[in-house]
Amino acid sequence: MDMTKGKPYKVIIAFAILLMIGNIFQQLYSMVDTMVVGRFIGTNALAAVGATSPVVQLLIGLIVGLTGGLSVVVAQKFGAGAKKLTRKSIINGLYLTIAISIIITVLGLLLNRALFELINTAEDIIDGALVYSSILFIGAITTAIYNYEVAVLRAFGNSFIPLVFLIISSVLNVVLDIFFVVSLGLGIAGVGIATVLAQFISCILCYFYMRKSFDVLTFEKDDYKLDMSLIKEQIRVGMPMAFFQSLLSISFLFVQSALNTLGNNEVAAYTAAYKMDTLMLQILSAFGTSISTFTAQNYGSNDFDRVKQGAKSCLKITITISIITALIVYFFGETFMILFVGKDESEVIRLGIQYVRFTSCFYIILGVNFVIRFVLTGVGQAIVPLGVGILEVFIRALAAYYLIYPLGFTGMTYTNPLCWGVSTLLIALTYPTLLNKSFNKKYQRLVENYS
Repeated sequence: MDMTKGKPYKVIIAFAILLMIGNIFQQLYSMVDTMVVGRFIGTNALAAVGATSPVVQLLIGLIVGLTGGLSVVVAQKFGAGAKKLTRKSIINGLYLTIAISIIITVLGLLLNRALFELINTAEDIIDGALVYSSILFIGAITTAIYNYEVAVLRAFGNSFIPLVFLIISSVLNVVLDIFFVVSLGLGIAGVGIATVLAQFISCILCYFYMRKSFDVLTFEKDDYKLDMSLIKEQIRVGMPMAFFQSLLSISFLFVQSALNTLGNNEVAAYTAAYKMDTLMLQILSAFGTSISTFTAQNYGSNDFDRVKQGAKSCLKITITISIITALIVYFFGETFMILFVGKDESEVIRLGIQYVRFTSCFYIILGVNFVIRFVLTGVGQAIVPLGVGILEVFIRALAAYYLIYPLGFTGMTYTNPLCWGVSTLLIALTYPTLLNKSFNKKYQRLVENYS
């Protein structure tokens, strides 16, 4: 999809709808894992999988953030019509992706036990958490390459094919989960193996599709050379987004540490409830990714007015979606919780409903956050996510000690809305200045080139 043409709101919605469906299917990975664990292994196993989330995301989050940042550079080159630079950006981005994924595997396997002990993981669930996280770290390179392939496709304005591969991955994950856990009785290990194997198969299929379908991906020998100027540009844009994701995970480590002291019921309730939270947020983030690609392509083609038009349209759409998702969560929260635990787990269900109903009231704030943050990312202002991530580390650390420890699970429900509110206020205040700074910088570069 060439997002430099057509009415902004139409191309943003068209791109985001498929992306939104894709994001939902992507969440089925962790949702199915959680459902199978909670239903067929038990509450303690569910708590063990939940305890891995901040530890795994601390490192795997680097991959998600990095590939998202690298795709911005690809989208800018593609929007400018620079085919050779687009190809070279893709290759050099792949080099970075592979290097980071290898580092993540090594660090993950070396540090996961220490991190679980640091966040007060209970002795009766730590072994399960180690098994699950170790398998995911071993499969980090598959996760990295798959996410990068999907990010490149989206940089070209293609959100349909990523959806197809996400559906394939999700279906494979469901089948493999049932096979490894229910049929073979591999427990938590089976859930991890199913996730990595499903992503590996999708990674291979996506590679062959891309090579066959895109002329721009017909690489020449010169494209494979390491280009330090491109590497620096990609690091400048990609690494702040990567660190943002990891900083978010560091902030969640404080929360998880406090949560782990409350008991297995509270950990299990948060694990299940946060899956619904995350599922709803994927709908909002689809529009964030859509406006990022829209912004990057139009910024690359020097259409600054169109960038502003797209941002306004996306903001209106996102506010509407936020209200709808909040209503869905409020009325279907109990039904969703029962998917993960049996009806007899009344305390787990009660706590989970308490969490999702409160946090859903603040989705509108997070929706605004996504639009502003991703517009700035699309014009190359990648330092913003890094600043937001640092801020959220401090907020969640304070929330853990001043809300969760004294108030228990009730304090847990206040933490995310507090973070969303403060970070949204920060980026909203800096948005006009940073956006105009990017436009002026690009305009000055155009004048210098013309002269």
